[in-house]
Parts: sequence; C-alpha cells; structure tokens
Amino acid sequence: MTVAVVLFAAWTSGAAGVRAGAGRVHPPRAPLSLAREANAVAAAPAMPRRAALGALGALGAAAVLLPSETAFALVKGSAPPKGGTKRARSACSSVDECRELGDAKEAELFADIDPARIKVTAAGDRYIDLDVGTGAALAEGSVARVRYRVLRLGKRARDGLSGEGSPIFSLGYGEDDDQPGSALDLTIGKGNVVAALDAGLRGMRAGGRRRINVRPERGWKLPDAQCLTTFTDVTIVPTTKVQENDACFSASAAPSPSNFSARRRMLRRYDETLIVDCELVEVLGSA
Repeated sequence: MTVAVVLFAAWTSGAAGVRAGAGRVHPPRAPLSLAREANAVAAAPAMPRRAALGALGALGAAAVLLPSETAFALVKGSAPPKGGTKRARSACSSVDECRELGDAKEAELFADIDPARIKVTAAGDRYIDLDVGTGAALAEGSVARVRYRVLRLGKRARDGLSGEGSPIFSLGYGEDDDQPGSALDLTIGKGNVVAALDAGLRGMRAGGRRRINVRPERGWKLPDAQCLTTFTDVTIVPTTKVQENDACFSASAAPSPSNFSARRRMLRRYDETLIVDCELVEVLGSA
C-alpha cells in the first residue's frame, strides 16, 4: 500500500510540474534514482490499512471523474415515443361501455356488404367494385396491367366478399419478394387467365379496384377427370378415386405464385373458395 501511495504522489507532483505562469514554463522535478526511491519507500512510515484504501479510492474516483473524449460521446439509439410511454386513456369508463364500443367496432369490421353493390357475371362469379376507375374499360382481347392479392375468406364472411383473411400470394405490394409497384399483364379472353378473373375483370376501368369471389372450379383447380386416379389394388377399397394434391393444381393459370413458399401456401388452399383483390393499373389496348 505504501508503494502505491508514493507512486501516486510522484505522479501528481510530476503532472503539476508543467504549468503556465508569468510567461514561462516550470519543468518537472528530476526523478529520484532507483536507489533513492527504494530508500525513500523503505524509510516511509507504514500507513494504516484504512488510510491506504481511502487513498486508492480517491485515485480511482479521480480517474473516473477526469473528462475524456469518450465521456462526452453521443449514444445513438431509438428515440422515445412521442407523448411518452404511458398508454392512452381509454375511451370508455365502464365495462359495459367498453363492451358496447367493442361490439360496434366488430360490427364495422365484419359487416356484410350491401347486396345492392354485389354484381354477378353470366357464369355466376360474384364481385364488387371497391374503387371505380375513370380510365379505359376492359373488354374482350384487352391487355390489363394489374396488381393483385389472393386472399382466404375470413371466418365471418357470409357473403363471400367481406371479411378477408390472410393473404396467400400477391404482386405489386412487396409482400412476396416482389418489388412494390410491379404489375402483371393479362389478356382478357385468351384462355390463360383464371376463369373467374377473366369474367370478373371485364368492364372494369383503369384506376379502379375490384374484389372477385373465386370458387375452386372457376379458379386454380383442374377438373376431376384430369387429376383423379382410380385404384383397384386390394390393399385399399376397390375403385377408390385418389386425388394427388399437386396434380389438381393448375400452375399455368394466371396469376400464379412466384416463389416456393407462396406456391406451398397455395397448394393447401386452391381447393377452397378464395377472393382476389385486383387493381387495374392500365389498359394497354388489344393483344
């Protein structure tokens, strides 16, 4: 402990030796030789343990409190939320009032669409215009540039068009490894577009958005004659028809999934009734 105190005293006296005063600089004292330092340490009276610990504590405090570049460094991070971290005050003051507000919100989210807004094609495909466009209208042979979302029906959808569920695949919204704003060109009446969309998009104007109900037989599901296999093996019930999941999916019908994960999601849902939200970006004319 005595050695540490002596070294601390020598360091402070040496650091204080260079200071400005009366236009001159006072040099630090010449250091003692090793022998004289050793004799000085040996001759120094022993310091009590408590006093030595106090001196070391003062040395540590001085090292911590001395200003340095890192002590004033800016710390980057997320800014606190505006308005603080406290929760916003509830709009209701009682359990009954909160329940009424919740029921009203639920009715707004899952309300059935006005039947007068629902239209039906000649083949029985139901659709509704979410936004009516003002541009050119689609007709037989027109090339439509579209963005779309293929969605599952919501659990509470009773009209087949409201209460949409989780998306299966999409294009133009950056949700399926695609670039936001990208679009697909479809030729109406050519035969390579999903039947419900081919019929449901007709008459739609550029700039509009339309939601179309797609039944399995009018969507991506192939006819049973093309994908069902009859087995007569005695290990199973004779003449049983077995459907291979992948074989009944029409991968050539547009639109189709663009990556593996979207395709796997679609293979689990293509035999369900789905809904497709289509945004008609532009009518390019006839093919």
